[in-house]
Amino acid sequence: MNQKDAGLDITIFFCQRFDKDQDTNRRALEKELGSKIKFFPLPCSGRIEPLHLMRALETGADKVYLLACQEGACRYLEGSIRARKRLAYTQGLIEEIGLEGERLELINVTPENHMTIDELARELLAREATVSLSPIKAVISNEY
Repeated sequence: MNQKDAGLDITIFFCQRFDKDQDTNRRALEKELGSKIKFFPLPCSGRIEPLHLMRALETGADKVYLLACQEGACRYLEGSIRARKRLAYTQGLIEEIGLEGERLELINVTPENHMTIDELARELLAREATVSLSPIKAVISNEY
C-alpha cells in the first residue's frame, strides 16, 4: 500500500533551489491533499535543525522527508552533508524514545532531476509505506 492510501501525514522539508515555481506547485498539491501533506521550504537543506524534524513528528507527521542536493552539488558546499548528519542525529534521538528511525528520511535530489516539488512529492507518496500511523497521535488526542 502506498503512503497516500495508507492515510499517512507527510511533512517535506526541501531546498528552495529545486523548483523556482515551488510556491505555486506545492500549493496545488496542498489544496488537493489538505492537511495530509505539509511543505517547508528552506534556503538550504543544511539549515535544518533536529528541532525542526522533532517538531514535525510531534505535531502529527507520520513520515518526514528532507530533500537535499546531491553531496558535492550544494551551492553552499556542505549543506547536504550537514543535512545528512543532522537527520542521522535526530534518527538516533527518536529511536531512544521508541520511534522508528525510518520516520525520517533523507532524499538526495540530483541536479539533472528537473522535477517540480509537487512531482517529487507525488513520487514520494506513491512509495510503499514503511511506517504506520504515528503512536504520537494517540497520545496527543488523549491529551485534548
